Amino acid sequence: MEKKILEIKNLTKTYGELTALNSFSLSLEKGEILGLLGPNGAGKTTMISILSGIVKDFSGTVTFKNENLFSNRELKNYMGIVPQDMAFYEDLNAMENLMFWGGLYNLPNSTLKKRAAQLLELVELGTRAKEPIKNFSGGMKRRLNIAIGLIHNPELLLLDEPTVGIDVQAKVNILDIIKNVGEQGTAVIFTTHQLAEVEQICSRIVIMDKGTLLAQGTMDELIRIVGGKEMVDVEGEFSANHFSEIIKNQNHQGIEILSVSDNLANLAFDNTDLIPSMMEQLFKNQIVVSDLKIKSPNLEAVFLKLTGRSLRD
Repeated sequence: MEKKILEIKNLTKTYGELTALNSFSLSLEKGEILGLLGPNGAGKTTMISILSGIVKDFSGTVTFKNENLFSNRELKNYMGIVPQDMAFYEDLNAMENLMFWGGLYNLPNSTLKKRAAQLLELVELGTRAKEPIKNFSGGMKRRLNIAIGLIHNPELLLLDEPTVGIDVQAKVNILDIIKNVGEQGTAVIFTTHQLAEVEQICSRIVIMDKGTLLAQGTMDELIRIVGGKEMVDVEGEFSANHFSEIIKNQNHQGIEILSVSDNLANLAFDNTDLIPSMMEQLFKNQIVVSDLKIKSPNLEAVFLKLTGRSLRD
C-alpha cells in the first residue's frame, strides 16, 4: 500500500533578486503531521501558497496522490487549506459558513449537514453553531477556520500559522484539533515559528530558513545535530565582536559559539566544567555577566547551530 501522499522536488521561487524558496524538497505520508519551523521570511508561507495554487511562476515539481498537482484540477478537492488570514463570512453563523463552503465541493446536502455538525463538535463550537461569527473570539474564529478547511474531508490539510494572535488556551485547543485530524488519517502540514507547537504534536519537523531546508526529522533525530552538548546562554554588557574574541582566544576546544549579538551569546559546551574558566576570562576582560543559563539540547539550539541566529530574529 502506497503511504506517500505528497512529494515536493526542487521547488524554487524568486521575487526579483529575493529567493523565497531554494530547491526545496520534502515528502509526506498519510496521517503524518509535519511542522514547518522557521522565522518570519523563511519561505514557509510561500511554500503553502504554491501548494494552494495562489503563487505561480515557480520551478520544481509537486506530486500529490501520484499525480502532478497542477495538471489535474480535481486534485484540489482532496486538499484542505487554512490560510493565516480568516476565510469566512462574519455576518453568517458557523453552520451557515460550513454549509456555504462545503457546497462548493458539491457535497449532498444531507451529507454536508452531518459533516458540518460533526466538525463543529470537533472544534468545540457545537453550542455556538447558530451564532454570528462577528460575536466569536479570536480563538473561536481560528477553530472555525480549521473546520472550514476540513469540511470536504481532505486527505491533505495545509495550515499557515494557525495559532497566530490567540491566547494560550486557544492555542492548546487548536493543537489538539490538529493532532486529532492526523490520528484520523489526514496528512497535515502546518507552518509556525513556535518551538513548543512542533514539539507537542509533530511526527516530523522541518527546519527552514531563507528558503532552504536546513534539516528534517523527528525531535530526537534533530537533537542529535547538537549531540550531547549543554547549551549555555550568557547575558551581559558586551559587544558581539569582543565576546567572540575572548572565547576564541581561550583555546578551549569544548566551547562552540552558536550565535552571538551585543549583550547575548548562545554557546554549546562539551562539558559544563569549562564554564568557570570561561567566566574567569570574561571577568579579566572586564565583561559584566548579568545572567547565565544552562539548558539541555533543544530545537532552539539546533536552529542556532544551523543558522547562527535565534528563531525569534
